[in-house]
Amino acid sequence: MDSSYLSMRQKLAPLRLYTLAPGSAADCELKAYAAGLDPLFDALEQDEREAFIGTAGDEGLRAWEMFLEREKPDLPTEKRRALLLGAMRVEEGEATAEGFLHFLHNCGLEQVTVRERHDRQRLSVFIDDRLNEGEKTAIGKKIAQAAPAHLLVTVAYQDGSSIDI
Repeated sequence: MDSSYLSMRQKLAPLRLYTLAPGSAADCELKAYAAGLDPLFDALEQDEREAFIGTAGDEGLRAWEMFLEREKPDLPTEKRRALLLGAMRVEEGEATAEGFLHFLHNCGLEQVTVRERHDRQRLSVFIDDRLNEGEKTAIGKKIAQAAPAHLLVTVAYQDGSSIDI
């Protein structure tokens, strides 16, 4: 963005109400206003960039990750953006095993398999990613929130442990 000084000067000059010669009182006043306004405009531009996943830097991505409970600060920026954008997307076909697998990938899981048994109203999730207990608890909560209510969901982890949701 142009400095606010240039913007104000360009808007006032055609009016011919003020003497805008360099060093004039009006010119000095515009420079003083600009000294206060430019940092505000810079901060607003930064906030606007951080508000959108596609343009957010680390701070904005961290805020979105906390909001969506998908914190992955160790991943590269583009991977974090892709996971967040995927988490926000709702499409036709998401109420299928493939859709649920897509959801799990957007939770940051890479080595995961989903099997469904319609005759038993069961969905089995096999997670081969190495997860600590905190990560297992967090992913279990996400699965419980997203799983179809009419299905019994069993989550089996790489270390042999499992939970029913």
